[in-house]
Amino acid sequence: MDTETGYRLPKRVRLTIGCVYFSTYFKNDDRGVVAQAREVLDAHNIELDVYPNYGLKTPYNTIQTDFEPADREADYRRVYQMAKEKLKQMGCTFVIPLPIVFAKYKYSGYGIAPKVPGQLTRLVMIYPEGNSDKMDLVHEIGHAAGLEHDIRSDAQPRNFMHVASPRSVLYKYQVEALGKAPFSVG
Repeated sequence: MDTETGYRLPKRVRLTIGCVYFSTYFKNDDRGVVAQAREVLDAHNIELDVYPNYGLKTPYNTIQTDFEPADREADYRRVYQMAKEKLKQMGCTFVIPLPIVFAKYKYSGYGIAPKVPGQLTRLVMIYPEGNSDKMDLVHEIGHAAGLEHDIRSDAQPRNFMHVASPRSVLYKYQVEALGKAPFSVG
């Protein structure tokens, strides 16, 4: 497996994401995961284009609901539709945004990127509590781009698709996968 780090795409690409919050998400912001993702991806010539362009939970970007999804296809389909509808109401003009939902859910993990049958993009959900490395969002974006977990225990520093923090590097093949994601422009 290719473990080259420091690779930059020859041509800059944008990953388009649309962020919404469930009212069940008990934090007032994204915990810094969007800023961390932007910084990490930028080093590889990847722009993270976020709608709306701030990380605060406001009435504008919050879905009022007490729904806490479980690890079920029907729940993921419901969350996906709720997020897409809210992004549309908010005026998001991205052609194919990856929906990011900050929410409490009934699943073990700080983030999840389930496949939603019949949809081009996956869904990303981020829990109110997370890893101290703030790599939860970029990790889940990696899953949405088709990357799997890297569980090698000998890898230091750990790449962003590792399951344990701290995670800090992206390998060349991972950068290339992100550049070809369905929500990638450029």
